[in-house]
Amino acid sequence: MYLFDKIRPDQLDRRELQLTLLACSTILILGAGLALLMYPVAFSYSSSMLRNAFYGFCGLSALYLVDRQATILKLRREIAEASRHAAETKIEASAELLNAIPNLGSFKDRLAMEYRRAAAANQVMSVLVIIVLLPQDVSSSPFAISLLSDAAKAIARKLRAQDSLYILRPHCFGTILPTVSRTVAERISKRVAEGLSDAAGATNRFSYKVSIVDWPANAPSAHELQEAVLTLLPADNSIRSMAEETL
Repeated sequence: MYLFDKIRPDQLDRRELQLTLLACSTILILGAGLALLMYPVAFSYSSSMLRNAFYGFCGLSALYLVDRQATILKLRREIAEASRHAAETKIEASAELLNAIPNLGSFKDRLAMEYRRAAAANQVMSVLVIIVLLPQDVSSSPFAISLLSDAAKAIARKLRAQDSLYILRPHCFGTILPTVSRTVAERISKRVAEGLSDAAGATNRFSYKVSIVDWPANAPSAHELQEAVLTLLPADNSIRSMAEETL
């Protein structure tokens, strides 16, 4: 057993038990050794001071163990409270971030404006639709807000400076890429996917799906372009309302 190495959080309980057993064993060994050295002198006379010293040693040892366990329990409560407070603060910050992102209404207005501009200038445009898939056990929990916030930040970091991110549905983000052909949009999509993979981590906290809709190849008119995007969106809107309730 290594006493001074780094301990992973999931091994704290095991290490605490090991150290408690070590302390108890040390006290028992010292007490037994002291009793053997003092016997029979310490126990021969009813008023022996050595015997009282031995009992005092046993009492102090017991008090040490009680105080140790009380201190450990207090520290664990403080750590649990600090962790809970940190988690609540992160969820609140994530909810504020998600509510600050423009919604589907803003996306539709921007899409119509960019379509008219592209049509007038005879240019192309593309739309990225990113769906974030959460594990079933966290999809309806407050922790989902933190995961979606991490995904939104990962997406925003991989977009161009002039591109804006929108929340089209809960679990679903979108961005409009003016003057971007499908070939360029695929490169941007690949960068976004890499950023999401990094945010998901080795434990795969979430998965994702990135889709591309480009004009005029996939949708010759503004209405068809909007419908092509809307057909990719999930119907559930629980996370948006959850983020609003958190605030």
